[in-house]
Order: sequence, then structure tokens, then C-alpha cells
Amino acid sequence: MLEQLMQMIQQSGQSSVIDNTDVPNEHNEAILNEAQQSITSGLQGLADTGELNTVMEAAQNGQPVEQLPAVQNISNNFMGSIMDKFGLNKGTAAMIASAVIPMVLSKVMNRGGQQAGGGGFDLGGLLSSLTGGGAPAQGQAQASGGGLMDSLSNIGAKLGLDKDGDGDVDLNDLSKLIK
Repeated sequence: MLEQLMQMIQQSGQSSVIDNTDVPNEHNEAILNEAQQSITSGLQGLADTGELNTVMEAAQNGQPVEQLPAVQNISNNFMGSIMDKFGLNKGTAAMIASAVIPMVLSKVMNRGGQQAGGGGFDLGGLLSSLTGGGAPAQGQAQASGGGLMDSLSNIGAKLGLDKDGDGDVDLNDLSKLIK
């Protein structure tokens, strides 16, 4: 899943990072890696605060995610990080952040609503692997192995959010709530 995420970042960062004359070539890969780190930690933070559903709903409804405060925070954190670590000026860093972060998050959120076996991005599996729940095999349900996502799933099931009746709260339940 991290490989898929990195491919999306590389595609989105082609013109803003790799082809950008204001970015020294020796920093290209490190900046793209920093984007991956910012996105994964940002997604984890969104899951922790419950804002993930808002961003996912906006992306799946075709709303521009870059206008959401949660996405702006991820972009701003990434921008600050690449300014500090690579000495980029604010204009260049802002352009990179605005070109990469919202684009990738929008793709992840749109693909995340698809079934794992259907060629989509498995956002639930990515979040589970980031939060210690272990990633399920493709096409299989999340194994209950602990971690923040499992705890949230169990709480959500008790609150009646288990819309597909499989005993956990996951992206399938979210998609049933949105439709």
C-alpha cells in the first residue's frame, strides 16, 4: 500500500518537484519521501481525530479537498518541513505542497471507498498498518489484532455504525452511510 501511495506522490510531484528548476535534483527523492511521510502521518491524525470521514466524503462528492482545514494543515506541515529540511523558499514550497498533497489525498480518498479487490487503494489497510492493527490480506476482513483502528471499530460497532453487520466499522460501513 505504501508503494501505491508513493506512486501517486511521484505522479503528482513530477512537474512540481522533479521538473522544477527551483528544486535541486539531489533533493527530489527526499522531498517526495517527505510528502509520503506527511500524508501518512496526516491520515493517521485524521483517523485519530475523526476528521477522516469528512475528507473522504468531500473527495467522493467531488468537492475540492484543498479547501478543507484538515487538508490545509497537512499541506502547511509539509510545506514547513521541506522549507526547513531542504532550504526551499516559501513560494516554491507552497507550490509543491498545493500541487502534491490535495491531489494525492483526493486520489486516496476516492479510491479508498472502493472494495480492496476491485483495484482501488486500500485506505483501511494503510491506516491499519500505520496504527498497528496489521494489514489484512487483499479481499479479507481486518483481523482483530489490536491497534487504534480496531479499538475505534469496536466502539463504532457498539454505537450502531456497523451498517453492513460484519462486526466491525470500516470503509464498507462508511460507504453505506454516505449513500
